[in-house]
Amino acid sequence: MRTRLLAWAILGCSGGVAGAQTAPSPSPPANLVEAGGFYHHVSHDFGSWTGGYARLVLVGGRDVWFADAKVQQAFRDKGGYASLTNVHTFGSHFYTQLGAGAGTGDYVLPKFRADASLNLKLGVTRALVLSAGATYVKSQLIYHDQALFGSLFFYASGDLLLELGGRVNWSDPGPVRSERVQGSLTLGHPGAALLLLRGGTGTEGYQLSGTTATLRKFRSQEASFSWRQWLSPRFGTVLGGEWYHNPFYTRAGASLGLFRAW
Repeated sequence: MRTRLLAWAILGCSGGVAGAQTAPSPSPPANLVEAGGFYHHVSHDFGSWTGGYARLVLVGGRDVWFADAKVQQAFRDKGGYASLTNVHTFGSHFYTQLGAGAGTGDYVLPKFRADASLNLKLGVTRALVLSAGATYVKSQLIYHDQALFGSLFFYASGDLLLELGGRVNWSDPGPVRSERVQGSLTLGHPGAALLLLRGGTGTEGYQLSGTTATLRKFRSQEASFSWRQWLSPRFGTVLGGEWYHNPFYTRAGASLGLFRAW
């Protein structure tokens, strides 16, 4: 249970903790299908973001599979993106996360992306989880990125999970180095309600906002929340909000989705 819920928090799909619960009864259904839409207003005439998404989560034995897809219009560029991620548990102290995705469009969504991480549960109670990994992103244009990241997760209680992490990214052509730090808090448990709060700050090497306009080497800040509410043992809603700011524009918006678990 801990590995499954922590994997959701790492992926940013949802969040939750089993913590010190000895008998979480009744256990909520593990598999899930979800669909929803989003709208973000972007200042300074960069063009608002709109789109929809779908997600499938399948649990079997030592594996959790995440299949995600979305279509969107951002910076006046239309495209779609799909990804598949596997979280595999090797034992009581060790699991891996591997994912890959591909997108369409002129410049916003990546042409290809791959992520991999190793995760180690520390201590007798396994209340600390150390995660380290790497990311590769190839854009639709000439840009590509390589990044190293790490996070430390702490089960503060049965209903509280805390995270602190960082990322170092190298963007080419350049190369341009950038760094970011982030933190998150997950409160609640599956079957009732889950609240995920995230925040981050740092630098960015490139941001593709148009076929000829590329934003280069700047600082930015972001914050988001996700509220997942079970209305019954098998149905629920998820509400999200996001705020992002850099020297060129501010983006803020919300998402709303429905899910069914089994």
